[in-house]
Amino acid sequence: MDYRNRLLAGMIIAALGIWLSPMTRIDSTAFGQISTERSTEFRIDTDIYTDETKPPVHTTQTMFLATRTIEWDDTHRRLIVVDYKDQSVMLADLPAQRKCRIGMPELEDRISNLRSQMTSEEFATWTSPTQARLDEKGFYELACERSAYRFKTKSPSIEKMAIDYSEFADWSVKMHAVNPPYKPPLLRMQLNAFLRDQRALPIELRLLDKRSSSSKEIIARLIVQDQLSAMDLDRIRDWDVLTATLKNVSEVEYFRQASAGPINRPSRK
Repeated sequence: MDYRNRLLAGMIIAALGIWLSPMTRIDSTAFGQISTERSTEFRIDTDIYTDETKPPVHTTQTMFLATRTIEWDDTHRRLIVVDYKDQSVMLADLPAQRKCRIGMPELEDRISNLRSQMTSEEFATWTSPTQARLDEKGFYELACERSAYRFKTKSPSIEKMAIDYSEFADWSVKMHAVNPPYKPPLLRMQLNAFLRDQRALPIELRLLDKRSSSSKEIIARLIVQDQLSAMDLDRIRDWDVLTATLKNVSEVEYFRQASAGPINRPSRK
């Protein structure tokens, strides 16, 4: 299966704008704006559910710092670090004792190359032709032929928090579009653009695979904390020490040997 088909065949499983034309919005906003001033520090915790009556199946903590953003995967003990100072995205797998790094310009080039291989029909399949619209239940809706998002938002205490969140979400989407599980990125990048333009943060996201009549929504609930605690800063220092000890490997090796299955999740601090 060629690279483009792997991208189109994957289904977005993570929960993780004002709409211009598809070409204009994704070119101008979603592909790689990098903030030059990043002084706001805050945290977002995310719980992901496949069944609302049961505990979350996946949890993350995302720390937004002055020059980088760190997302800690509680379930698998993995990190994604977007470093705006050295222009890189790093993935780290603590149980497997390895990490890999990709430069932002290279990641941009690979995303652009994937997009350039798509036909207009394929592009239309994976993007919404309309703006996000508010329904009677207070959810915004953004849908393409294959999947649909419903989401609720709130205004952050500082507008820049919404910009920082959408920017990090774009880099995460791009990394997981060019590496396993090859999640189609375009609809989520439209959602990120909407959040950026509206200066809003999501508090709940619901993702539906429209290709199956029996599919259930994947639900992400986000809790925003306006500042980092002393405990958060201690944990970041611990992560820095741990990741410095990990072996540097290529992307191919990193994903070929990705550690299997979740481990027992530590209690959230």
